[in-house]
Amino acid sequence: MSHSGRAQWRACIRDERAGVRGAGVVLGDRHVLTCAHILLPGRPPEPGEVPGRPSRDFEVELVGIRPGVPPVRARVVDGCWKPPQDDQRADLALLRLAEPLPSDTGPLLRRLPSGARRTVRMFGFPAIVPTGVWARARLAGDGGPGGEWIQLDSESTGPAVEPGFSGTAVFDEETDQVLGIVVSYLAGRGSALSWMIPVETIIRYLPRVREWVSGDSAVDASFAAPAGPVATDETVVRQLTDFLAPGAPPDAQIIVTAPGSAAHAALRDVVVRASREFRPTDRGGPGSTPVGEPSPGRIDLALDVSSRTVDEVSSRIVNWMSVGAAPEKSLADSMAGEPPAMNLVLDGVDRAADPAALVAEVVRPIADRVAGRDIRLLLVFHDDHAPSLTNAALELLAARVADVRAAEQSVRERYAYVAARVSPVRAPSSHEPGLRLRLTALRAAAIRPGDTPLLPGIESCRRRADRALDAARQTRRQLEALLDERDRLRDRLDGYRSGVPAPLREDRDLTALYREAHEALWQGPADLAACAVLVDRYAATIRRRAAEHDEHDEQRAAEPRGQRAAESDDPGRGDGRGDGRGDGRGAAW
Repeated sequence: MSHSGRAQWRACIRDERAGVRGAGVVLGDRHVLTCAHILLPGRPPEPGEVPGRPSRDFEVELVGIRPGVPPVRARVVDGCWKPPQDDQRADLALLRLAEPLPSDTGPLLRRLPSGARRTVRMFGFPAIVPTGVWARARLAGDGGPGGEWIQLDSESTGPAVEPGFSGTAVFDEETDQVLGIVVSYLAGRGSALSWMIPVETIIRYLPRVREWVSGDSAVDASFAAPAGPVATDETVVRQLTDFLAPGAPPDAQIIVTAPGSAAHAALRDVVVRASREFRPTDRGGPGSTPVGEPSPGRIDLALDVSSRTVDEVSSRIVNWMSVGAAPEKSLADSMAGEPPAMNLVLDGVDRAADPAALVAEVVRPIADRVAGRDIRLLLVFHDDHAPSLTNAALELLAARVADVRAAEQSVRERYAYVAARVSPVRAPSSHEPGLRLRLTALRAAAIRPGDTPLLPGIESCRRRADRALDAARQTRRQLEALLDERDRLRDRLDGYRSGVPAPLREDRDLTALYREAHEALWQGPADLAACAVLVDRYAATIRRRAAEHDEHDEQRAAEPRGQRAAESDDPGRGDGRGDGRGDGRGAAW
Protein backbone atom coordinates (compact mmCIF):
# COMPACT_ATOMS: atom_id res chain seq x y z
CA MET A 1 0.00 0.00 0.00
CA SER A 2 1.48 3.30 -1.06
CA HIS A 3 1.89 6.04 1.54
CA SER A 4 2.81 8.67 -1.02
CA GLY A 5 0.64 11.31 -2.63
CA ARG A 6 -2.24 12.64 -0.58
CA ALA A 7 -1.71 10.03 2.14
CA GLN A 8 1.33 12.03 3.32
CA TRP A 9 -1.03 14.56 4.94
CA ARG A 10 -1.89 12.21 7.81
CA ALA A 11 -1.52 13.56 11.32
CA CYS A 12 -1.56 12.26 14.91
CA ILE A 13 -2.93 14.61 17.59
CA ARG A 14 -1.50 14.33 21.11
CA ASP A 15 -2.08 16.12 24.40
CA GLU A 16 0.52 17.86 26.55
CA ARG A 17 1.56 14.50 28.02
CA ALA A 18 2.17 13.04 24.53
CA GLY A 19 -0.88 10.81 24.88
CA VAL A 20 -2.70 10.04 21.62
CA ARG A 21 -6.02 11.91 21.38
CA GLY A 22 -6.83 10.85 17.84
CA ALA A 23 -5.97 11.67 14.26
CA GLY A 24 -6.38 14.50 11.78
CA VAL A 25 -5.71 15.52 8.20
CA VAL A 26 -3.53 18.47 7.14
CA LEU A 27 -5.21 21.13 4.97
CA GLY A 28 -3.20 23.77 3.13
CA ASP A 29 0.10 24.55 4.81
CA ARG A 30 -1.10 25.48 8.30
CA HIS A 31 -4.36 23.77 9.27
CA VAL A 32 -5.46 20.38 10.54
CA LEU A 33 -9.04 19.06 10.38
CA THR A 34 -10.22 16.66 13.07
CA CYS A 35 -13.15 15.69 15.30
CA ALA A 36 -14.00 17.99 18.20
CA HIS A 37 -14.67 15.20 20.65
CA ILE A 38 -11.02 14.11 20.74
CA LEU A 39 -10.07 17.63 21.92
CA LEU A 40 -12.64 17.94 24.70
CA PRO A 41 -11.05 18.32 28.13
CA GLY A 42 -11.55 15.56 30.63
CA ARG A 43 -11.83 18.08 33.46
CA PRO A 44 -13.84 21.21 34.36
CA PRO A 45 -12.98 24.33 32.27
CA GLU A 46 -10.08 26.44 33.47
CA PRO A 47 -10.62 30.13 34.36
CA GLY A 48 -11.22 32.11 31.18
CA GLU A 49 -11.70 28.98 29.08
CA VAL A 50 -14.86 28.85 26.96
CA PRO A 51 -16.80 25.79 28.15
CA GLY A 52 -16.09 22.90 25.81
CA ARG A 53 -13.71 24.85 23.57
CA PRO A 54 -10.06 24.09 24.35
CA SER A 55 -7.89 27.17 24.73
CA ARG A 56 -4.65 25.27 25.18
CA ASP A 57 -2.30 23.96 22.52
CA PHE A 58 -2.18 20.45 21.15
CA GLU A 59 0.76 18.59 19.67
CA VAL A 60 0.36 17.57 16.01
CA GLU A 61 2.69 14.87 14.77
CA LEU A 62 2.98 15.00 10.97
CA VAL A 63 3.47 11.27 10.52
CA GLY A 64 3.07 11.34 6.74
CA ILE A 65 5.25 14.37 5.98
CA ARG A 66 8.19 14.14 8.35
CA PRO A 67 7.98 11.07 10.59
CA GLY A 68 10.22 11.12 13.62
CA VAL A 69 10.36 14.92 13.69
CA PRO A 70 9.07 16.57 16.91
CA PRO A 71 5.37 17.50 16.85
CA VAL A 72 4.15 20.98 15.93
CA ARG A 73 1.98 22.96 18.32
CA ALA A 74 -1.57 23.81 17.15
CA ARG A 75 -4.65 25.55 18.53
CA VAL A 76 -8.36 25.60 17.62
CA VAL A 77 -9.18 28.35 15.09
CA ASP A 78 -11.67 31.00 16.17
CA GLY A 79 -15.11 30.22 14.74
CA CYS A 80 -14.07 26.68 13.76
CA TRP A 81 -15.07 24.82 16.90
CA LYS A 82 -18.22 22.71 16.44
CA PRO A 83 -18.49 20.34 19.41
CA PRO A 84 -20.80 17.32 19.25
CA GLN A 85 -24.44 18.19 19.86
CA ASP A 86 -26.74 16.17 22.06
CA ASP A 87 -27.45 13.77 19.20
CA GLN A 88 -23.77 13.74 18.10
CA ARG A 89 -24.20 16.04 15.08
CA ALA A 90 -21.38 18.45 14.17
CA ASP A 91 -18.29 17.19 16.09
CA LEU A 92 -15.72 19.08 14.01
CA ALA A 93 -12.73 21.29 14.71
CA LEU A 94 -10.07 23.07 12.69
CA LEU A 95 -6.61 23.56 14.21
CA ARG A 96 -3.98 26.13 13.15
CA LEU A 97 -0.35 25.10 13.29
CA ALA A 98 2.06 27.41 15.10
CA GLU A 99 4.28 27.48 12.04
CA PRO A 100 3.54 26.93 8.34
CA LEU A 101 4.67 23.83 6.48
CA PRO A 102 7.09 24.05 3.56
CA SER A 103 4.44 22.72 1.12
CA ASP A 104 0.70 23.04 0.59
CA THR A 105 -1.83 20.21 0.32
CA GLY A 106 -3.93 21.90 -2.35
CA PRO A 107 -7.57 20.84 -2.76
CA LEU A 108 -7.30 17.62 -0.77
CA LEU A 109 -10.98 17.07 0.05
CA ARG A 110 -13.50 15.76 -2.47
CA ARG A 111 -17.28 15.91 -2.44
CA LEU A 112 -18.91 12.50 -2.66
CA PRO A 113 -22.07 11.35 -4.44
CA SER A 114 -24.63 10.09 -1.92
CA GLY A 115 -25.03 6.69 -3.53
CA ALA A 116 -21.33 5.95 -4.06
CA ARG A 117 -20.12 2.56 -2.82
CA ARG A 118 -16.37 3.15 -2.73
CA THR A 119 -13.53 1.20 -1.15
CA VAL A 120 -11.62 3.45 1.27
CA ARG A 121 -8.66 3.28 3.65
CA MET A 122 -7.87 5.03 6.92
CA PHE A 123 -4.78 5.41 9.11
CA GLY A 124 -5.39 5.41 12.86
CA PHE A 125 -3.45 5.14 16.11
CA PRO A 126 -4.91 2.39 18.31
CA ALA A 127 -3.42 1.87 21.76
CA ILE A 128 -1.73 -1.41 20.85
CA VAL A 129 -0.07 0.12 17.74
CA PRO A 130 0.72 3.73 18.67
CA THR A 131 2.76 4.21 15.49
CA GLY A 132 -0.43 3.71 13.46
CA VAL A 133 -2.09 1.11 11.23
CA TRP A 134 -4.11 1.14 8.02
CA ALA A 135 -7.67 -0.16 7.90
CA ARG A 136 -9.83 -0.71 4.81
CA ALA A 137 -13.61 -0.46 4.47
CA ARG A 138 -16.39 0.11 1.99
CA LEU A 139 -18.92 2.93 1.98
CA ALA A 140 -22.30 1.43 2.83
CA GLY A 141 -24.67 4.42 2.66
CA ASP A 142 -26.14 7.31 4.61
CA GLY A 143 -26.39 6.95 8.38
CA GLY A 144 -25.73 8.63 11.68
CA PRO A 145 -27.69 11.49 13.25
CA GLY A 146 -29.90 13.24 10.73
CA GLY A 147 -28.29 11.26 7.91
CA GLU A 148 -25.17 13.47 8.23
CA TRP A 149 -22.71 10.58 8.29
CA ILE A 150 -21.86 7.68 5.98
CA GLN A 151 -21.55 4.15 7.29
CA LEU A 152 -18.30 2.26 6.75
CA ASP A 153 -18.24 -1.55 6.62
CA SER A 154 -14.75 -2.81 7.45
CA GLU A 155 -13.26 -5.83 5.75
CA SER A 156 -13.66 -9.16 7.51
CA THR A 157 -9.88 -9.50 7.72
CA GLY A 158 -7.42 -6.87 8.83
CA PRO A 159 -7.71 -4.02 11.34
CA ALA A 160 -11.04 -2.31 12.00
CA VAL A 161 -11.79 1.22 13.21
CA GLU A 162 -11.38 1.62 16.97
CA PRO A 163 -10.28 4.34 19.43
CA GLY A 164 -7.40 6.24 17.89
CA PHE A 165 -9.01 6.53 14.44
CA SER A 166 -11.35 9.46 15.19
CA GLY A 167 -10.54 12.45 13.00
CA THR A 168 -8.42 10.53 10.51
CA ALA A 169 -8.84 11.05 6.78
CA VAL A 170 -10.89 8.58 4.75
CA PHE A 171 -8.94 8.11 1.51
CA ASP A 172 -10.67 6.86 -1.63
CA GLU A 173 -8.83 3.72 -2.71
CA GLU A 174 -9.02 4.57 -6.41
CA THR A 175 -8.37 8.31 -6.53
CA ASP A 176 -6.53 8.84 -3.19
CA GLN A 177 -8.78 11.82 -2.48
CA VAL A 178 -10.13 12.49 1.02
CA LEU A 179 -13.87 11.84 1.17
CA GLY A 180 -14.33 12.68 4.86
CA ILE A 181 -13.02 11.92 8.35
CA VAL A 182 -13.79 9.07 10.76
CA VAL A 183 -16.13 10.13 13.56
CA SER A 184 -17.46 7.04 15.36
CA TYR A 185 -17.39 3.26 15.57
CA LEU A 186 -19.55 0.52 17.01
CA ALA A 187 -18.36 -0.22 20.54
CA GLY A 188 -16.47 -3.47 20.94
CA ARG A 189 -13.02 -4.38 19.84
CA GLY A 190 -12.80 -5.57 16.26
CA SER A 191 -16.25 -4.25 15.31
CA ALA A 192 -16.76 -4.00 11.56
CA LEU A 193 -19.01 -0.93 11.70
CA SER A 194 -17.91 2.70 11.82
CA TRP A 195 -18.98 6.06 10.40
CA MET A 196 -17.41 9.04 8.70
CA ILE A 197 -18.39 12.69 8.30
CA PRO A 198 -18.43 13.34 4.53
CA VAL A 199 -16.98 16.48 2.99
CA GLU A 200 -20.41 18.03 2.32
CA THR A 201 -21.29 17.90 6.02
CA ILE A 202 -17.87 19.27 6.95
CA ILE A 203 -18.37 22.26 4.65
CA ARG A 204 -21.74 23.01 6.21
CA TYR A 205 -20.32 23.26 9.73
CA LEU A 206 -16.91 24.65 8.77
CA PRO A 207 -17.28 26.83 5.64
CA ARG A 208 -13.59 27.75 6.06
CA VAL A 209 -12.52 24.38 4.60
CA ARG A 210 -14.22 25.09 1.28
CA GLU A 211 -10.92 26.40 -0.15
CA TRP A 212 -9.46 22.88 0.15
CA VAL A 213 -12.39 21.14 -1.54
CA SER A 214 -12.56 19.96 -5.15
CA GLY A 215 -15.53 18.81 -7.17
CA ASP A 216 -18.82 20.53 -7.83
CA SER A 217 -21.44 20.74 -5.15
CA ALA A 218 -24.28 18.28 -5.50
CA VAL A 219 -26.67 21.24 -5.19
CA ASP A 220 -26.17 24.50 -7.05
CA ALA A 221 -25.75 27.47 -4.73
CA SER A 222 -28.68 29.26 -6.38
CA PHE A 223 -31.08 26.94 -4.52
CA ALA A 224 -29.74 28.24 -1.20
CA ALA A 225 -29.58 31.92 -2.20
CA PRO A 226 -31.88 34.25 -0.21
CA ALA A 227 -35.28 34.41 -1.89
CA GLY A 228 -37.00 37.08 0.17
CA PRO A 229 -40.18 36.77 2.22
CA VAL A 230 -42.03 34.29 0.00
CA ALA A 231 -44.56 31.85 1.43
CA THR A 232 -43.93 28.15 0.85
CA ASP A 233 -46.56 25.97 -0.80
CA GLU A 234 -46.85 23.12 1.70
CA THR A 235 -48.79 20.97 -0.76
CA VAL A 236 -45.82 21.05 -3.14
CA VAL A 237 -43.48 20.32 -0.23
CA ARG A 238 -45.45 17.16 0.59
CA GLN A 239 -45.56 16.08 -3.06
CA LEU A 240 -41.81 16.50 -3.49
CA THR A 241 -41.10 14.81 -0.16
CA ASP A 242 -43.15 11.79 -1.26
CA PHE A 243 -41.40 11.77 -4.64
CA LEU A 244 -37.91 11.73 -3.06
CA ALA A 245 -38.67 9.59 -0.01
CA PRO A 246 -36.56 6.47 0.59
CA GLY A 247 -38.24 3.53 -1.06
CA ALA A 248 -40.31 5.68 -3.42
CA PRO A 249 -40.77 4.02 -6.83
CA PRO A 250 -38.54 5.09 -9.73
CA ASP A 251 -40.24 7.85 -11.67
CA ALA A 252 -39.82 10.95 -13.82
CA GLN A 253 -42.06 13.96 -13.26
CA ILE A 254 -42.55 17.53 -14.47
CA ILE A 255 -43.62 20.50 -12.39
CA VAL A 256 -44.13 24.12 -13.47
CA THR A 257 -43.09 26.70 -10.88
CA ALA A 258 -42.38 30.34 -11.70
CA PRO A 259 -39.40 31.83 -9.79
CA GLY A 260 -40.64 33.80 -6.82
CA SER A 261 -43.81 31.75 -6.49
CA ALA A 262 -44.81 29.75 -3.44
CA ALA A 263 -44.36 26.53 -5.43
CA HIS A 264 -40.80 27.46 -6.40
CA ALA A 265 -40.07 28.39 -2.79
CA ALA A 266 -41.26 24.89 -1.84
CA LEU A 267 -38.87 23.38 -4.37
CA ARG A 268 -35.94 25.36 -2.98
CA ASP A 269 -36.91 24.44 0.57
CA VAL A 270 -36.98 20.70 -0.15
CA VAL A 271 -33.71 20.77 -2.11
CA VAL A 272 -31.85 22.70 0.61
CA ARG A 273 -33.14 20.51 3.44
CA ALA A 274 -32.13 17.38 1.51
CA SER A 275 -28.59 18.69 0.95
CA ARG A 276 -25.83 17.76 3.39
CA GLU A 277 -23.93 20.88 2.36
CA PHE A 278 -26.67 23.52 2.53
CA ARG A 279 -29.24 22.39 5.09
CA PRO A 280 -29.28 24.62 8.18
CA THR A 281 -27.02 23.58 11.04
CA ASP A 282 -29.52 24.97 13.59
CA ARG A 283 -32.04 22.16 14.01
CA GLY A 284 -34.78 24.53 15.08
CA GLY A 285 -33.86 27.37 12.77
CA PRO A 286 -35.50 28.54 9.55
CA GLY A 287 -35.28 26.03 6.76
CA SER A 288 -34.58 23.04 9.01
CA THR A 289 -36.85 20.04 9.04
CA PRO A 290 -39.40 20.53 11.85
CA VAL A 291 -39.32 17.94 14.60
CA GLY A 292 -41.77 15.12 13.84
CA GLU A 293 -41.95 15.81 10.10
CA PRO A 294 -40.40 13.40 7.58
CA SER A 295 -37.05 14.22 6.05
CA PRO A 296 -37.36 15.45 2.45
CA GLY A 297 -35.37 12.43 1.31
CA ARG A 298 -32.16 12.31 -0.68
CA ILE A 299 -31.17 14.57 -3.56
CA ASP A 300 -28.01 13.48 -5.33
CA LEU A 301 -27.84 16.30 -7.85
CA ALA A 302 -29.88 19.51 -8.12
CA LEU A 303 -28.84 21.72 -11.04
CA ASP A 304 -30.03 25.13 -12.11
CA VAL A 305 -29.77 24.65 -15.88
CA SER A 306 -30.87 28.19 -16.80
CA SER A 307 -28.63 29.53 -19.60
CA ARG A 308 -26.51 26.37 -19.55
CA THR A 309 -25.59 24.39 -22.63
CA VAL A 310 -26.17 20.70 -23.18
CA ASP A 311 -22.45 20.01 -22.80
CA GLU A 312 -22.30 21.86 -19.48
CA VAL A 313 -25.24 19.99 -18.02
CA SER A 314 -24.15 16.61 -19.40
CA SER A 315 -20.60 17.05 -18.11
CA ARG A 316 -21.87 17.98 -14.68
CA ILE A 317 -23.97 14.82 -14.45
CA VAL A 318 -21.23 12.54 -15.84
CA ASN A 319 -18.65 14.10 -13.49
CA TRP A 320 -20.94 13.35 -10.57
CA MET A 321 -21.38 9.76 -11.74
CA SER A 322 -17.63 9.23 -12.18
CA VAL A 323 -16.69 10.26 -8.60
CA GLY A 324 -13.70 12.34 -9.54
CA ALA A 325 -12.31 10.17 -12.30
CA ALA A 326 -11.82 11.79 -15.70
CA PRO A 327 -15.09 11.10 -17.53
CA GLU A 328 -14.53 9.42 -20.89
CA LYS A 329 -18.14 8.58 -21.79
CA SER A 330 -20.99 10.74 -22.96
CA LEU A 331 -24.12 10.98 -20.83
CA ALA A 332 -25.96 8.60 -23.15
CA ASP A 333 -23.16 6.02 -22.91
CA SER A 334 -22.94 6.43 -19.14
CA MET A 335 -26.68 5.86 -18.74
CA ALA A 336 -26.61 2.89 -21.13
CA GLY A 337 -24.47 0.89 -18.70
CA GLU A 338 -25.40 0.45 -15.06
CA PRO A 339 -26.08 3.97 -13.79
CA PRO A 340 -25.92 4.52 -10.03
CA ALA A 341 -28.92 5.28 -7.87
CA MET A 342 -29.83 8.88 -8.55
CA ASN A 343 -32.34 11.51 -7.48
CA LEU A 344 -31.86 14.32 -10.01
CA VAL A 345 -33.49 17.76 -10.14
CA LEU A 346 -33.13 19.98 -13.22
CA ASP A 347 -34.51 23.46 -12.58
CA GLY A 348 -35.24 25.93 -15.40
CA VAL A 349 -35.28 23.43 -18.28
CA ASP A 350 -37.14 25.92 -20.47
CA ARG A 351 -34.52 28.58 -19.65
CA ALA A 352 -31.55 26.51 -20.83
CA ALA A 353 -29.38 27.76 -23.70
CA ASP A 354 -31.13 25.27 -26.01
CA PRO A 355 -34.15 23.73 -24.26
CA ALA A 356 -35.04 21.40 -27.14
CA ALA A 357 -31.50 20.01 -27.31
CA LEU A 358 -31.43 19.62 -23.53
CA VAL A 359 -34.60 17.58 -23.64
CA ALA A 360 -33.31 15.41 -26.49
CA GLU A 361 -29.74 14.88 -25.28
CA VAL A 362 -30.05 15.00 -21.49
CA VAL A 363 -33.63 14.26 -20.48
CA ARG A 364 -34.23 11.44 -22.97
CA PRO A 365 -31.28 9.15 -22.04
CA ILE A 366 -32.05 9.54 -18.34
CA ALA A 367 -35.81 9.04 -18.69
CA ASP A 368 -35.20 5.90 -20.77
CA ARG A 369 -33.32 4.30 -17.85
CA VAL A 370 -35.69 5.16 -15.00
CA ALA A 371 -37.70 1.92 -15.10
CA GLY A 372 -36.29 -0.87 -12.98
CA ARG A 373 -33.56 1.31 -11.46
CA ASP A 374 -33.31 3.48 -8.38
CA ILE A 375 -33.62 6.71 -10.37
CA ARG A 376 -35.98 9.64 -9.89
CA LEU A 377 -35.91 12.60 -12.29
CA LEU A 378 -37.66 15.90 -11.57
CA LEU A 379 -37.89 18.45 -14.40
CA VAL A 380 -38.79 21.98 -13.36
CA PHE A 381 -40.17 24.44 -15.93
CA HIS A 382 -40.84 28.12 -15.30
CA ASP A 383 -43.39 28.76 -18.08
CA ASP A 384 -46.36 26.49 -18.73
CA HIS A 385 -46.47 27.71 -22.36
CA ALA A 386 -42.85 26.85 -23.17
CA PRO A 387 -42.55 24.69 -26.34
CA SER A 388 -39.93 22.56 -24.64
CA LEU A 389 -42.48 21.62 -21.97
CA THR A 390 -44.48 19.69 -24.56
CA ASN A 391 -41.33 18.04 -25.89
CA ALA A 392 -40.26 16.99 -22.40
CA ALA A 393 -43.73 15.66 -21.59
CA LEU A 394 -43.67 13.58 -24.78
CA GLU A 395 -40.23 12.19 -23.89
CA LEU A 396 -41.42 11.13 -20.45
CA LEU A 397 -44.55 9.64 -21.99
CA ALA A 398 -42.46 7.70 -24.51
CA ALA A 399 -40.29 6.37 -21.70
CA ARG A 400 -43.38 5.32 -19.76
CA VAL A 401 -44.88 3.54 -22.78
CA ALA A 402 -41.55 1.73 -23.19
CA ASP A 403 -41.81 0.74 -19.53
CA VAL A 404 -45.27 -0.68 -20.21
CA ARG A 405 -43.97 -2.62 -23.21
CA ALA A 406 -41.13 -4.13 -21.18
CA ALA A 407 -43.40 -4.93 -18.23
CA GLU A 408 -46.05 -6.58 -20.40
CA GLN A 409 -43.44 -8.60 -22.29
CA SER A 410 -42.03 -9.81 -18.98
CA VAL A 411 -45.52 -10.73 -17.81
CA ARG A 412 -46.22 -12.67 -21.01
CA GLU A 413 -43.03 -14.68 -20.55
CA ARG A 414 -43.86 -15.37 -16.94
CA TYR A 415 -47.42 -16.33 -17.90
CA ALA A 416 -46.10 -18.95 -20.33
CA TYR A 417 -43.95 -20.41 -17.57
CA VAL A 418 -46.69 -20.42 -14.93
CA ALA A 419 -49.47 -21.66 -17.23
CA ALA A 420 -47.41 -24.78 -17.97
CA ARG A 421 -47.31 -25.56 -14.25
CA VAL A 422 -50.51 -24.21 -12.70
CA SER A 423 -54.16 -23.90 -13.72
CA PRO A 424 -56.32 -22.03 -14.16
CA VAL A 425 -54.27 -18.97 -15.16
CA ARG A 426 -55.85 -15.89 -16.67
CA ALA A 427 -54.09 -14.60 -19.79
CA PRO A 428 -52.56 -11.12 -19.29
CA SER A 429 -53.94 -8.06 -21.07
CA SER A 430 -51.93 -5.99 -23.54
CA HIS A 431 -52.27 -2.20 -23.43
CA GLU A 432 -49.01 -1.14 -25.04
CA PRO A 433 -50.14 -1.21 -28.71
CA GLY A 434 -52.96 1.24 -28.03
CA LEU A 435 -50.67 3.49 -25.99
CA ARG A 436 -48.07 3.47 -28.75
CA LEU A 437 -50.65 4.52 -31.32
CA ARG A 438 -51.77 7.37 -29.07
CA LEU A 439 -48.18 8.46 -28.53
CA THR A 440 -47.60 8.51 -32.28
CA ALA A 441 -50.66 10.68 -32.77
CA LEU A 442 -49.54 13.11 -30.06
CA ARG A 443 -46.08 13.40 -31.59
CA ALA A 444 -47.59 14.12 -34.99
CA ALA A 445 -49.78 16.81 -33.44
CA ALA A 446 -46.73 18.39 -31.79
CA ILE A 447 -45.07 18.77 -35.18
CA ARG A 448 -48.12 20.64 -36.48
CA PRO A 449 -49.21 22.71 -33.48
CA GLY A 450 -52.70 24.08 -33.55
CA ASP A 451 -55.05 25.84 -31.18
CA THR A 452 -55.74 22.73 -29.10
CA PRO A 453 -53.24 22.36 -26.22
CA LEU A 454 -51.47 19.01 -26.19
CA LEU A 455 -50.51 18.81 -22.53
CA PRO A 456 -53.96 17.59 -21.35
CA GLY A 457 -53.86 14.81 -23.94
CA ILE A 458 -50.31 13.88 -22.97
CA GLU A 459 -51.26 13.81 -19.31
CA SER A 460 -54.30 11.65 -20.06
CA CYS A 461 -52.17 9.17 -21.98
CA ARG A 462 -49.62 9.20 -19.16
CA ARG A 463 -52.33 8.25 -16.67
CA ARG A 464 -53.43 5.40 -18.97
CA ALA A 465 -49.83 4.22 -19.16
CA ASP A 466 -49.52 4.39 -15.38
CA ARG A 467 -52.63 2.25 -15.00
CA ALA A 468 -51.33 -0.23 -17.58
CA LEU A 469 -48.00 -0.44 -15.76
CA ASP A 470 -49.77 -0.99 -12.44
CA ALA A 471 -51.92 -3.69 -14.06
CA ALA A 472 -48.85 -5.47 -15.44
CA ARG A 473 -47.17 -5.40 -12.05
CA GLN A 474 -50.33 -6.66 -10.38
CA THR A 475 -50.59 -9.49 -12.91
CA ARG A 476 -46.99 -10.42 -12.22
CA ARG A 477 -47.71 -10.55 -8.50
CA GLN A 478 -50.75 -12.76 -9.14
CA LEU A 479 -48.70 -15.17 -11.24
CA GLU A 480 -46.09 -15.44 -8.52
CA ALA A 481 -48.86 -15.98 -5.97
CA LEU A 482 -50.12 -18.97 -7.97
CA LEU A 483 -46.67 -20.57 -7.93
CA ASP A 484 -46.38 -19.82 -4.22
CA GLU A 485 -49.73 -21.51 -3.57
CA ARG A 486 -48.65 -24.59 -5.53
CA ASP A 487 -45.41 -24.73 -3.53
CA ARG A 488 -47.32 -24.40 -0.26
CA LEU A 489 -49.53 -27.34 -1.25
CA ARG A 490 -46.44 -29.37 -2.11
CA ASP A 491 -44.92 -28.54 1.27
CA ARG A 492 -48.14 -29.44 3.06
CA LEU A 493 -48.34 -32.78 1.25
CA ASP A 494 -44.77 -33.71 2.09
CA GLY A 495 -45.24 -32.50 5.65
CA TYR A 496 -48.29 -34.69 6.15
CA ARG A 497 -46.43 -37.67 4.71
CA SER A 498 -43.47 -37.20 7.03
CA GLY A 499 -45.89 -37.14 9.99
CA VAL A 500 -47.61 -40.46 9.19
CA PRO A 501 -47.31 -42.79 12.23
CA ALA A 502 -44.92 -45.70 11.70
CA PRO A 503 -47.64 -48.42 11.75
CA LEU A 504 -49.46 -46.64 8.88
CA ARG A 505 -46.54 -45.98 6.54
CA GLU A 506 -47.23 -49.08 4.46
CA ASP A 507 -50.99 -48.53 4.35
CA ARG A 508 -52.10 -49.03 0.76
CA ASP A 509 -54.98 -46.58 0.88
CA LEU A 510 -52.79 -43.79 2.27
CA THR A 511 -50.11 -44.55 -0.28
CA ALA A 512 -52.63 -44.32 -3.09
CA LEU A 513 -54.01 -41.01 -1.81
CA TYR A 514 -50.48 -39.57 -1.51
CA ARG A 515 -49.58 -40.72 -5.03
CA GLU A 516 -52.71 -39.17 -6.48
CA ALA A 517 -52.04 -35.78 -4.84
CA HIS A 518 -48.34 -35.91 -5.69
CA GLU A 519 -49.00 -36.57 -9.39
CA ALA A 520 -51.56 -33.77 -9.50
CA LEU A 521 -49.05 -31.29 -8.06
CA TRP A 522 -45.93 -32.39 -9.94
CA GLN A 523 -47.16 -33.57 -13.35
CA GLY A 524 -48.54 -31.06 -15.84
CA PRO A 525 -50.50 -27.93 -14.94
CA ALA A 526 -51.67 -28.32 -11.35
CA ASP A 527 -55.34 -27.43 -10.82
CA LEU A 528 -54.85 -25.69 -7.50
CA ALA A 529 -58.44 -26.07 -6.29
CA ALA A 530 -58.48 -29.80 -7.09
CA CYS A 531 -55.02 -30.26 -5.60
CA ALA A 532 -56.10 -28.57 -2.38
CA VAL A 533 -58.99 -31.06 -2.10
CA LEU A 534 -56.60 -33.99 -2.62
CA VAL A 535 -54.13 -32.72 -0.03
CA ASP A 536 -56.93 -32.10 2.50
CA ARG A 537 -58.37 -35.59 1.86
CA TYR A 538 -54.96 -37.16 2.40
CA ALA A 539 -54.51 -35.26 5.67
CA ALA A 540 -58.02 -36.17 6.87
CA THR A 541 -57.47 -39.85 6.08
CA ILE A 542 -54.22 -39.85 8.04
CA ARG A 543 -56.00 -38.38 11.05
CA ARG A 544 -58.85 -40.88 10.80
CA ARG A 545 -56.59 -43.91 10.43
CA ALA A 546 -54.36 -42.73 13.26
CA ALA A 547 -57.41 -42.33 15.52
CA GLU A 548 -58.64 -45.81 14.61
CA HIS A 549 -55.23 -47.26 15.36
CA ASP A 550 -55.10 -45.51 18.74
CA GLU A 551 -58.61 -46.74 19.59
CA HIS A 552 -57.63 -50.30 18.69
CA ASP A 553 -54.56 -50.11 20.93
CA GLU A 554 -56.69 -48.86 23.80
CA GLN A 555 -59.17 -51.72 23.37
CA ARG A 556 -56.37 -54.25 23.33
CA ALA A 557 -54.91 -52.77 26.46
CA ALA A 558 -58.29 -53.08 28.22
CA GLU A 559 -58.76 -56.82 27.41
CA PRO A 560 -58.01 -59.42 30.14
CA ARG A 561 -54.48 -60.71 29.90
CA GLY A 562 -55.64 -64.31 29.48
CA GLN A 563 -57.83 -63.40 26.51
CA ARG A 564 -54.96 -61.57 24.80
CA ALA A 565 -52.72 -64.58 25.44
CA ALA A 566 -55.28 -66.93 23.94
CA GLU A 567 -55.65 -64.75 20.88
CA SER A 568 -51.92 -64.60 20.46
CA ASP A 569 -51.85 -68.43 20.42
CA ASP A 570 -54.51 -68.57 17.67
CA PRO A 571 -52.63 -69.85 14.59
CA GLY A 572 -55.17 -68.23 12.30
CA ARG A 573 -54.43 -64.63 13.29
CA GLY A 574 -52.08 -62.52 11.15
CA ASP A 575 -51.21 -65.24 8.57
CA GLY A 576 -54.05 -64.70 6.16
CA ARG A 577 -55.94 -67.85 7.32
CA GLY A 578 -57.93 -66.30 10.16
CA ASP A 579 -60.23 -63.33 9.80
CA GLY A 580 -58.53 -62.00 6.69
CA ARG A 581 -56.92 -59.05 8.42
CA GLY A 582 -53.39 -60.11 7.56
CA ASP A 583 -53.78 -60.25 3.80
CA GLY A 584 -51.14 -57.62 3.04
CA ARG A 585 -53.54 -54.74 2.45
CA GLY A 586 -52.26 -52.70 5.36
CA ALA A 587 -51.59 -52.82 9.06
CA ALA A 588 -53.53 -55.53 10.97
CA TRP A 589 -55.55 -54.34 13.92
